[in-house]
Amino acid sequence: MSKEKSKLTLKPGLTWRSIMAILFSSVALLPVNLYLQLVSGTTIVAAAVYITAILFTEIATLMGSPLTKQEVYIIFTMAGIAATPVFINSVFRAYFTRSFIAWSFRDPFTGKPLPELIPRWYAPPYWSPVHKLRTFLHPDWIYPIIVFNIQYGLLAIIAELALTMITSIMYIEVESLPFPFAEVNAQLINTLTERQRERMYVFVFSAFVSMAYSIIVYGVPTLTAGLFNVRLQLIPIPWLDLTTGYLGIEKILPGACLGISTDPIVFATGFILPLNLEICMFIGSLVIWVFGNSLALTTFRSYFPEWAREWRPGMSLSLVWQRSYLRIWAFTQIGFIIGLAMFTVISEYKHILNALKTLFRPPTSIREKGYFSLRTLLAMYLGATSLSVVVFHLLVPEFPLWIAIVCSIGLSLVNAIIGTRILGETGLTITLPYVWQISVMLSGYRGIDAWLFSPLLAGSLSPGWTQSVKTAYLTDTRPLDFFKAFIITFVLYQAFSFIYVSFFWSIAPIPSSVYPWTLVQWPIQAINQGMWITRKIMTRPELIIYSLLTAIGLGVANMGLRKFLGISFSTIGIVTGFMTIPPSTITILMGGLIGKYVFQRILRESWQKYKTVIVAGIAAGEGIIVGIMSALVLVSKSTWILPY
Repeated sequence: MSKEKSKLTLKPGLTWRSIMAILFSSVALLPVNLYLQLVSGTTIVAAAVYITAILFTEIATLMGSPLTKQEVYIIFTMAGIAATPVFINSVFRAYFTRSFIAWSFRDPFTGKPLPELIPRWYAPPYWSPVHKLRTFLHPDWIYPIIVFNIQYGLLAIIAELALTMITSIMYIEVESLPFPFAEVNAQLINTLTERQRERMYVFVFSAFVSMAYSIIVYGVPTLTAGLFNVRLQLIPIPWLDLTTGYLGIEKILPGACLGISTDPIVFATGFILPLNLEICMFIGSLVIWVFGNSLALTTFRSYFPEWAREWRPGMSLSLVWQRSYLRIWAFTQIGFIIGLAMFTVISEYKHILNALKTLFRPPTSIREKGYFSLRTLLAMYLGATSLSVVVFHLLVPEFPLWIAIVCSIGLSLVNAIIGTRILGETGLTITLPYVWQISVMLSGYRGIDAWLFSPLLAGSLSPGWTQSVKTAYLTDTRPLDFFKAFIITFVLYQAFSFIYVSFFWSIAPIPSSVYPWTLVQWPIQAINQGMWITRKIMTRPELIIYSLLTAIGLGVANMGLRKFLGISFSTIGIVTGFMTIPPSTITILMGGLIGKYVFQRILRESWQKYKTVIVAGIAAGEGIIVGIMSALVLVSKSTWILPY
């Protein structure tokens, strides 16, 4: 779409009807999402998107006033966010403060148990009556709630909004990356609103096929577990584990993890990505998680003694993934991202310069779309991150200030720019956990406060938000409406999350048998946090350098092959594969091969025309089934907890 056409056709999507849909998601779907997380560890955030969009579209059509595609766009992008129960994190902090797991860990420098050293701004102290009262309406909660909501709420949103506008100008207005799933989302929105007969047939057929499969994969085990306390799993989720068992790869390559994802959306992702990119992701994933894991256990076991001690035959894919990441790859993935960022700056300097020129002197067409000036964006970003560093320094004055500045101001920008580029080219979201923990460990800091609280590390939301801006253009929606809608959504999910988390916590302790998933997951999370705080995880700073050089070397090799031999591979695809476990990359490649060599040959031109509609139908079908099944389980479990 040309800039002139965009200027003429961009329309508002934030209306009272789209705001009512966002309110519905927070009021009706947030408690369902929260309950399912507490009971089974599942989430209906994706389902909330499709349920809300389809429900309000049909209601408006029946009332004779159909929603515009701009309104559906706002509903589609905000419904899942509106169903996010953020205040459950506060309950976990309270649990950690007085859990027996925290008491079992001792600070290596003072010898005291961790609960005796946890500051009051993190959570109410372990002796506070609030833990028995199970309520947020207590003076001991004022300090923790204010601190965390300012740091990770208000300041985070300001920084992410600024970064999103910057990356939108770079990767949409200047470079115009494809953002594969932006097209999928736009096709769903256009299909629901325009209702073209042929496209509706394709969409509905794809949705029914996906629903039938999702009933088997998600519906049957969800219903049997919720109604009869017996989980009947006909198809394993989220993957078929080929790490252990009769067909386990551990018999050939001990330490490797291998599997095939059974989620239909992962398979459908292969329909829309370039096959060359999928192959590169597949190769990168095997190099790290299959061969790399095995070599670290065998040839280099003396260099990774913790991994060698922890691995045992019969470990599941998820356990191998978790432990190998912590013991081998946590440091290397930081190096991969930094190396990719450095190579991107070198190789794409022309695009970056053009983007900077556009940022410094935006043309009239960009200003009319609602983007803020560079001066305003820098003030927002630097102001939010700098203020977060100030808050952090006031609470943790012993921690080296320069490290906090580098992480918050520098790493946040790198995270946003590289994460958005990866999403724009591959459709996959890459996050780097434990970045702050590794920074604290390498700093030589001897306290525990910095393990519990950090300066703002932004840039994780802006890739997805930039993709939403791309979808806005594809649906002729004003991008500024996305940011306005998010501010409203932020207020709503904060308020209703506070209400519903308080309600569920007042019914029964968390964790408890009433919420069984928390009995499993929260102790694991607490152990992980305790291991970091007590420095029981070995540092490998040299791995950051090695992986950084590897990423740059891959980029240079790609440039050399393209220049001298006329062949090339995707550097971003390889690095993305490094950070993605095999179940996803294998299933994506399977989808790509079947789409290209089966469906395209059978359907010919229709495949290229409707493949994004097919992917949208598959995603909608899965989301609807997950939402319906989750609601049925919630109703079946909705009886009051009696004292006998």
